Amino acid sequence: MSGQPGAGCDDPRELHTHWCGFCGAKRMFSADECRLLRFTPPCPRCGETQWRDEIDELTAPDYREE
Repeated sequence: MSGQPGAGCDDPRELHTHWCGFCGAKRMFSADECRLLRFTPPCPRCGETQWRDEIDELTAPDYREE
């Protein structure tokens, strides 16, 4: 599973956040929306489709302690 809305997100929470791996914009998705989308939607800010989940956000290089 990719963790992207429309491409394998299986987050069971009714509302959860995905963030754009390209520009960092966040967007709320519902569990049904993530499961039922037939394609990964573009980011409203930059148009990319590189959505990440909260685990990716926590482990991204910008958030790691040195």
